[in-house]
Amino acid sequence: MEYVLEMKDISKTFPGVVALDHVQLQVKPGEVHALMGENGAGKSTLMKILMGIYTKDPGGEILFDGKPYHVSNPKEAMDMGVAMIHQELNPILDMTVYENIFVGREIRKNGLVDKKAEIEEAQKLIKECGLHVSPKETLRNLTVAQCQLIEIIKAISVNAKVIIMDEPTAAITEREVELLFDHIRKLKEKGVAIIYISHRMAEIFSICDRVSVYRDGQYIATDDTANLTEAELIKMMVGREITDVYPKLDAEIGDVIFEAKNISRADNKVKNVSLTVRKGEILGIGGLVGAGRSELVEGIFGMHPLSSGEIYVKGKKVNVSSPQDIIKEGVALITEDRKVTGLNLSGTVNDNIAMVAIKKLLTNGLYNKSKAYKASQEYIEKLNIKTPSANQIVGNLSGGNQQKVVIAKWLLNEPDIIILDEPTRGIDVGAKRDIYLLLGKLVQQGKAVIMISSEIPELMGICDRVLVMCEGNDSGEVKREDFSQERIMTLASAITV
Repeated sequence: MEYVLEMKDISKTFPGVVALDHVQLQVKPGEVHALMGENGAGKSTLMKILMGIYTKDPGGEILFDGKPYHVSNPKEAMDMGVAMIHQELNPILDMTVYENIFVGREIRKNGLVDKKAEIEEAQKLIKECGLHVSPKETLRNLTVAQCQLIEIIKAISVNAKVIIMDEPTAAITEREVELLFDHIRKLKEKGVAIIYISHRMAEIFSICDRVSVYRDGQYIATDDTANLTEAELIKMMVGREITDVYPKLDAEIGDVIFEAKNISRADNKVKNVSLTVRKGEILGIGGLVGAGRSELVEGIFGMHPLSSGEIYVKGKKVNVSSPQDIIKEGVALITEDRKVTGLNLSGTVNDNIAMVAIKKLLTNGLYNKSKAYKASQEYIEKLNIKTPSANQIVGNLSGGNQQKVVIAKWLLNEPDIIILDEPTRGIDVGAKRDIYLLLGKLVQQGKAVIMISSEIPELMGICDRVLVMCEGNDSGEVKREDFSQERIMTLASAITV
């Protein structure tokens, strides 16, 4: 049998949207098969059909191990041998590791849950995975990466023949990525097929054997990764050539517009860090996951108490005890997790864009719906947000378009200093480029941008300077003319040369 999984002629229509139009996927046993495409290409919809979350339209067929495959929920999919590790992990934080592994399929003895057997089995699986945690540890005490590996262990424990990994490295460090890749290689040796979804090109060429590309709900092609270059893969995904992945627009750099001096947080996650940014400048903040980058900007923004430090906006000292204090001074923060802190996913595009600048949308003290709708339309066009209308529910948009809605929400408030935390995480190459061009246009208008990113090529591509952090400290600054991956990585790792 050549394929463990075949999805043939699969379609899925939602009201007003054709999400999948007669697409296909063929996965071999023991291969890592990448699914690539821009946000909204149909990858997630196809996987949700495979997991029984969505029902495909009539017609087409799915074969698993050569036999017809019909499931109506994820539990049935797991019972058949298909497991999925979602981008947004859903661990039960107040349960133990072993309880999370066996939730919904507990080992029973005489009708009761056999805790001893579950702990022993969990211990064996944890050891095989090379993870150093106790099966009795509560998930709340684990890192995101450890929770991710527990999800993988859960998938292995059901003897899955196919494991879907959706953006599995989005929130883990380089070292943890290597640990994950080692485990993927072990799964391959056992004949387990991995369907791998990621927007990180380097990962696709590092770990994947073949790649299937989708665009606007249609199947484009499948090929061996060895036969493709990065440029060719991007062209297949977006339908056009993108020669400049990191467009850097020229902007005149002026006077210092924002300064944070000797910032330390009360919880000691940031220690005596200072930064300045000028009009027309993009300042990058680099460092490994856990270096204190998000904690620094959240402290500056009044989301967490500081033990020391001073903040100046346009030369004026600002006392920040809450986000409102700094928002009114013309500072915006686009947070790392758009789904949790950036958006109301059940609200419309219009509701979300209007959220911060509500005072601008009042007429005689009352909310003016037509003014809000006009403002939303303006930003939908400005940012090229792909949505049927301003009344579309934000949760129905692709990740890249959700991110543009978050940015639109803040830009409507007309800030002069825009802080972005991982603004391109989990979005495709086309949407990333749109965001880079937008940042370039903002600094051309004399605004200042501070951008946190875990991707060194991104920082080097669009920033004028990069402040590097390590373990809550400022470990150095690199100017554009001195940029190199090695230099930034050395500072991020606090390696003394």
